Amino acid sequence: MGMHLRFFGTHLLVAITAVGLLAGGAWMWSGLLAGVVLWIGADALSPRAGNAPRYRHRVVLDAALYSLFPALLSLGVVFLWSTSGGDVLRLGALLEHYSGYGALAARADNDALDYLGAGLSSGLAIALAGILTAHELFHRTNDRLAMFVSRWMLAMAFNSTLEVAHVYGHHQDVGTDADPSTARRGENVYAFFLRSTFGQVVQAWRIERERLARRGQSPCVFGNKVLRGYLRSYAVLALIGWVSGMIGVVTFFVCVVWNKLLLESLNYLEHYGLVRVAGESFEPRHAWDSDSLVSHTVLFHLPFHAEHHFDPHTHYYDLHADGRAPVLPHGYLASVLVTLVPFWWRHVIAPALHNWDAERATRQERELLKKQR
Repeated sequence: MGMHLRFFGTHLLVAITAVGLLAGGAWMWSGLLAGVVLWIGADALSPRAGNAPRYRHRVVLDAALYSLFPALLSLGVVFLWSTSGGDVLRLGALLEHYSGYGALAARADNDALDYLGAGLSSGLAIALAGILTAHELFHRTNDRLAMFVSRWMLAMAFNSTLEVAHVYGHHQDVGTDADPSTARRGENVYAFFLRSTFGQVVQAWRIERERLARRGQSPCVFGNKVLRGYLRSYAVLALIGWVSGMIGVVTFFVCVVWNKLLLESLNYLEHYGLVRVAGESFEPRHAWDSDSLVSHTVLFHLPFHAEHHFDPHTHYYDLHADGRAPVLPHGYLASVLVTLVPFWWRHVIAPALHNWDAERATRQERELLKKQR
């Protein structure tokens, strides 16, 4: 059962973040500090994962996913309280009554630096507990509960177009110039962040416009998944503005940009520098796997990325390592930190790219790479 319960570890990060927001002051940086030291730091020292075990209690593994939704909703309530001028749901009064801690007085002393910590801590929690969980769930396209939960998780991250762009765009175009979510060789993560972010919005609108056109419908209808996604996102923003005012909106903006940068850093490293000839089938060599146990635990086996692309509908607990896929030098979490320092990333990934060019790339793929340099 222990191998099942480890997937509940991200709940701890959400809890640390919430407690930090309630405590106020420098404690509002707690979620970010815990994530960098305990999650990314542990990944840098992680043992190898090996192949995935055979899980018996799949209901427990699904519970690890779905229970993150109420956890994030709870964090959202705490976020509203910490950035508002009132005592939302009397959280401050209840905390003072049962713990004796002067939460309301502590909140009154919060300054801009403290709110920056709140935004960065919340953004990290939403990235790991929300976007990564939504990614697993929105691939379950025939499961209404999974789609409902994933869509509201994406709304909390203000990234609703991901559902369409990722499932119906990235998985078809990965490794080609048509895919804004594939990082080109030599491209740094910040340039990729901008290209991928705006490219996915355009991609999602195109996909939905074409889907609705095949049905003889206008793109400006309620059946448009992108429009409905925006409505959910702006409902979240409107609630924050109504309850917390400008402080809440600005702090949420920090949270959104940070969690989006973390997501795009993951997108960046999953296929960095790998190319595929348009029209040819995806093969394991077109995605970077990782054998870090910590990354596999925190990211719900996302580092079995090659097999995920072979069958995107496979649940995370059924994924396995594909020995034909290239393997990153470090875990996914540790690699995210490395990508944020471009010269460090280039140094780390260069030997693996050289190996890919020499042993895995086809002649046509090497020709494509020459155009990227």
